[in-house]
Amino acid sequence: MSDTPELRIAAIPPTGAAEPVQHAYGVPNHADVPHPRPAPEQHPHEVAASTDGQLQNAYAEFVVDPHTHDVVVRIRDAATDRILNELPSPEVQAISRGLRDYAEMLARQAALRQAHDA
Repeated sequence: MSDTPELRIAAIPPTGAAEPVQHAYGVPNHADVPHPRPAPEQHPHEVAASTDGQLQNAYAEFVVDPHTHDVVVRIRDAATDRILNELPSPEVQAISRGLRDYAEMLARQAALRQAHDA
């Protein structure tokens, strides 16, 4: 027996009418253009999200490590080209390299033992 709770799958009520699909190529006919929905009423003190003008102009750089073939995503400032964030972090990259080196060393030792025993 398992201690995990029972997984229950149940239907949920529909959330509303489906939106029309836009054409992938070309400009859709005027009849196909969906009519905009009225904006929900908002109170002046309610704000969904705000950046306070602090958003930086940035871009993502995808780098493939030639030795490990791992992909690293670097978020860079578009004006200064400075790295703002890196995924995975340099610490995680170092741990990954260490574990890979350790696994390679264990494989070499096992191959030497196997060759010696043969």
